[in-house]
Amino acid sequence: MKRSCIIYSGGKKKLDLLLKDESAVEGLPIRVTASLIIFSVILGLSAKAIYDFMDDAKENELMGELNLIERHAAMMYTNGGARDIHNPVDFSGSRESIHVKIPDNAAFVVFGSMPISDGSPPEILDTRTDNVFYYVLNDGRVQTKSSIARFSADDLNKPFVLYPGEYELMLELVKNNNGTYVRIQNIE
Repeated sequence: MKRSCIIYSGGKKKLDLLLKDESAVEGLPIRVTASLIIFSVILGLSAKAIYDFMDDAKENELMGELNLIERHAAMMYTNGGARDIHNPVDFSGSRESIHVKIPDNAAFVVFGSMPISDGSPPEILDTRTDNVFYYVLNDGRVQTKSSIARFSADDLNKPFVLYPGEYELMLELVKNNNGTYVRIQNIE
């Protein structure tokens, strides 16, 4: 029993000594400041990572929508049987309706042309690049892809342009003097 009292009394002395020692208090503001700086850096990096993750998710969603259009157009193009737009009694050809949603991180999407230097959507269809589609993001990045299908808008002399939003599109395989195209129209 005496032994436990010694431990207790020794512990009490150490506790009293620890409470009276103020040497650790002098370094406390530096420790708190360093901890806050490290916490702020970690929080900032986490916020940036979350923002980049969400931006990548939206870009993947955009790519999924564009790949949907491209796959349907390529299937129509390879199957053939285009309608001659200069023959009013020709009702052959393939038509297909699809629903797409272009996310708000895209400035615009173009089917049937290459990007031009001023960064705006092209106005005229170029028969050498009418199998190209691309998108421009709000941050200015451009991603270009090609297809086996040739694209055009309702007017076969223009590329098809989409802006952010939901669309019901009609894809139709047509031919004219320049060749066979998948004409894309907004039917809403």
